[in-house]
Amino acid sequence: MASVTVLIAARNAERTLAETLESLANQTFRDFGVVLVNDASTDSTVDIAHRFRSRLNVEILSPERHLGISGAANAGLRIIESRYVARIDADDIAMPTRLEKQVAFLEANPGIDALGTAMELFYEQPGRESRVLIKPEDDASIKTALVQYCAVSNGSAMFRKSFFDDVGTYDTRLAAAEDYDVWCRGALLGKRYANLPESLTRYRQHDASTSAQKYQLQQELDLQVKRKYIGALLGGESSGNLAEFFSLLTRFTNREIAEVVVRQSMQLLFKLSRKVPNEALFSSIVADCLRRHLSPA
Repeated sequence: MASVTVLIAARNAERTLAETLESLANQTFRDFGVVLVNDASTDSTVDIAHRFRSRLNVEILSPERHLGISGAANAGLRIIESRYVARIDADDIAMPTRLEKQVAFLEANPGIDALGTAMELFYEQPGRESRVLIKPEDDASIKTALVQYCAVSNGSAMFRKSFFDDVGTYDTRLAAAEDYDVWCRGALLGKRYANLPESLTRYRQHDASTSAQKYQLQQELDLQVKRKYIGALLGGESSGNLAEFFSLLTRFTNREIAEVVVRQSMQLLFKLSRKVPNEALFSSIVADCLRRHLSPA
């Protein structure tokens, strides 16, 4: 049995899947297999995966019905038995040393349950500049940053199979925030995280516009995760409007309104500052949120 399984959930990915699989075929680390969960694709996704079987150990799983990407990932997790699982999306690219460096880190740090990396966000359109998305590196900073955003990029993550055995699989009701939810649940159970500062995954940015309805749904799911995580850190106490505060959903129109809202939140912010593992980072996050709330629209 391979020590690593790369899990890909794919639906109608014929335009990008070959590039993703090619990046896996070029990995310097070789003791791995691929589980590709075909989520009811109607294009040539499966044919493309078959073509790589001479170069990759690819197992194709085709559930009988459309599950959604998180449901498809769960189906893959249920059959994987390797020690480590790496995630990558069907339109992203793994740098050649990604698996090698992540396995080496996890082998050297047995207390870490899940490991992300920095990611390069790139566009296919000419003239659009790529940028590197860097996330906190140590466990305390990651768990603190989770009050504001998903501090481990799912498409760059490698985790011990035991992580999902303990934490549970992706919540399919949170289709736009299922990864954020998993990291928050794991943090509350004492799982430990790290991020490598090197960009080892290229994340494809799509120009397709998100409808106002879908954007609103994404925001609400993100808020649900924040409220649950912050509330748990506060020992079950209501998180008030802290989720909205950290989500930067409101820009105060004047300082008087801002001061009223901050006064209302101050006691909860103080309590939360005593619960997060990196109080200095938390103070920086709060200060940045205040600055951005008060900046002109």
